[in-house]
Amino acid sequence: MTLLSEGRRYSIMIFNKERVIMYVEPTTLRYKIVSTAKQNNTSTASKSLITFNYQNVTDVDVFIDGLRKKISGRAEFELNLDSNLIQVQQLTLPDVKLNVSELVLYVEANIYKLFQLPAKSVFFDFVLNEQTKQVTVIIVERHYIENWINLFKKYALLLIFAGCRFENTKVNFLPWRQEKHTKQQRQMIGAIVGFIGIISCVLCYLWIQAQNDRQNYDEKLLQQQGIAQALTEELSNYLPNPSLSQKQIQQSLILLSKQLPSVIWLESFYYEPQKVRIEGQSFSYVELTNFNQSLLMLKDISHSQVKTISTNKNNLFFEMEIKLNEQ
Repeated sequence: MTLLSEGRRYSIMIFNKERVIMYVEPTTLRYKIVSTAKQNNTSTASKSLITFNYQNVTDVDVFIDGLRKKISGRAEFELNLDSNLIQVQQLTLPDVKLNVSELVLYVEANIYKLFQLPAKSVFFDFVLNEQTKQVTVIIVERHYIENWINLFKKYALLLIFAGCRFENTKVNFLPWRQEKHTKQQRQMIGAIVGFIGIISCVLCYLWIQAQNDRQNYDEKLLQQQGIAQALTEELSNYLPNPSLSQKQIQQSLILLSKQLPSVIWLESFYYEPQKVRIEGQSFSYVELTNFNQSLLMLKDISHSQVKTISTNKNNLFFEMEIKLNEQ
C-alpha cells in the first residue's frame, strides 16, 4: 500500500462519523447506526432497525455498555421518544408580543396550569404557530431524561438529541436553551470585562501622560526660576556702577518677572533702547493673552504685542515685542 492510499484511508477514518438513532418505547428499544463519510457527503444506514427489549434501567445500562464497544468513540446518539412517554397541550399566546426569552418564561409559567405538574419536575419544549397564536407545549418527566443523560455521561458518550418530532419539527428536551443562555451570558461578561480592561488601559495611559506633562512643567518652571534668579544676581553684581543701558535691562527684567505667570517661561531676552523682544513657551493661550494685557496696563510700557505663536504637541511657542517708556 502506498503512502498516498494510506493517508487517504486515515483521513476517511478521521472524518467518518457514526450516529446511533434510537427509538425509545416503554419496554422496547429500536436502533440503527448511520455512518456518514464527510468527504463525499453521503450516508448509509442499516437495512432494518435492531430491536432490544428491556424491563428496567439495569437492562438499558447493560445494553448501552455493550453497544458502545461496537462503535467508534466519536459516535453521536439520538433518542426519539415514543408518544407514550410525553404529554402535549396547547397554550394560547397573550396579546402582547414576546421575544424568545419572554416566550420561554411564559411557557414555563403555564406548565402547572396545563399539566398539573411543577415546572421543575419536567423538561419541556414547544412549537410556535404564529398564524394561530398557539403554542404546542410538549413535556417529559425530568427524572426520565436525567437518567438518560447520566447514563451517557457514565460511558462518555455524546447525546445530541432526546426528544420527538411534532409536525415535522424536532422537539429537543435536552437543556439546550439553558446552555445557550449561559453561553451568551459568558460571552457578554467576557465582552464587558474586555471593554473595562481597554478603558482601564486608556485611563492608565492618560494618567501616566498627565504625570509626565506635569513633571515636565515642574522641571521647566524650576529651570525658569533659576535662570531668572541667576540673571538678576548677575545684573546686580556685574558692575559696581552699571551703565544706563544696564540699569534699563535690569529694570526691564524685574518688570517682566513680576508680571510673568507660572505657566509661561522665557527662553530669550533681547534689549534695544526703549524696546524689548522676548521669546518663550506657554501651556495656555489664555494665560499668554492675559500676560500681554497685564503689560499694557503698566505705565512703564507704552506698547506690547504678541508677534508670533506656533505650537507643538504640548506647548505654545511665542514671540513678543514690548516698547518701554524709558526716561
